[in-house]
Amino acid sequence: MDKLTIWEVFLFSVPEAAVIISIAFGLAGVKFQPKKILYMSVLTGIILYFIRPLVSSYIVNVILYIGVLMILFLVFKVMDFFKGMMSVILAVSIYLIIEYLNVTAIQFLFDIDPVILLKDYVLRFECFLPQLLIAILVSFAIRKYKLYLFTE
Repeated sequence: MDKLTIWEVFLFSVPEAAVIISIAFGLAGVKFQPKKILYMSVLTGIILYFIRPLVSSYIVNVILYIGVLMILFLVFKVMDFFKGMMSVILAVSIYLIIEYLNVTAIQFLFDIDPVILLKDYVLRFECFLPQLLIAILVSFAIRKYKLYLFTE
């Protein structure tokens, strides 16, 4: 996969990781912890900055993403392994669905060539914002309506 610049990591990867981690916290029924989410998302972005150029397969990249998040969930002692694994896998899956629907809708509605989307950073950021906002709303809804995976 393409290597991201360090500013792209902080513009795209860190917010993406933060919202995925937030969704995972919500699914597990774990209290929202802004500092842990911030630290974990920055670490995720930095770690994947170094891993991404080594991986050419999208699915392998997603699996590594899940692995990095799982390790961080264990290091930060957020939840036990099973809850973490289930929550992270489902959170990443939810985010990937949102991302796919967003990109498909934007390409359909605005007839944007994906190649141009990758080269024009302003357009890319504008297209990234709706999926980020929707993912934040999903995270909020999970907490508000207590749509937890686990009950104790």
